[in-house]
Amino acid sequence: MALVKLNVHPRELTGKNANRRTRASGYIPAIFYGKDREATNVQIDTHEFTRILQKTGGRSVIFDVAVAGESDNPIALMREVQQHPVTDEIHHVDLLEIPRGEPVEVPVPLNVEGEPQIVKFGDGEVNLLEYNVTLRCLPRELPEEITVDISELELNDSIYVKDVTPPVGEIVDDPELQLVVIKAATILALEEEEGEGEDEAAEGEGEGEAAPEDGDEGGGD
Repeated sequence: MALVKLNVHPRELTGKNANRRTRASGYIPAIFYGKDREATNVQIDTHEFTRILQKTGGRSVIFDVAVAGESDNPIALMREVQQHPVTDEIHHVDLLEIPRGEPVEVPVPLNVEGEPQIVKFGDGEVNLLEYNVTLRCLPRELPEEITVDISELELNDSIYVKDVTPPVGEIVDDPELQLVVIKAATILALEEEEGEGEDEAAEGEGEGEAAPEDGDEGGGD
């Protein structure tokens, strides 16, 4: 994965009201910190950062950070993004500096490819139990995804972390962590449809019998 260029600017004012004004002016409040970097308040252009998130599809991103006033561009990992629960407006971003030449541990999406015969014929279904695995590798080697081929799996077959060989680095999750399993196709939906059909038939039989109304018996004044 290529490093993604990100421009950040110093931010002097902090606090809830100051952060609100920062967002209103088109920037996102952020903090930039690391092992050898004192935590620094910065701000990021909202349009630029939103465009990056859309382009990367929410995948793990390693930034080539251009800090205003610094000559060297550090490398950083997006550690946390705080968003409004309703509007999804980005409220705050945490950037963690990564020392150059040191490996990082980052969640990487799993890409499942292939279709087992049992799934193709409708007798089985794919249960994806984990959407990411944690990969340890150098920042510049970080892949966009890790592909897992499931085309040869049979009913109740599984793939575990220990079965996956990443293109670079190593997966640091528990080797016995189950990622994918092929289960028998569910027939619950069919049973529900059959039950609904029986209920409708019973209702139809009942509609043909009209209950007598008050005053219908006796026949005369």
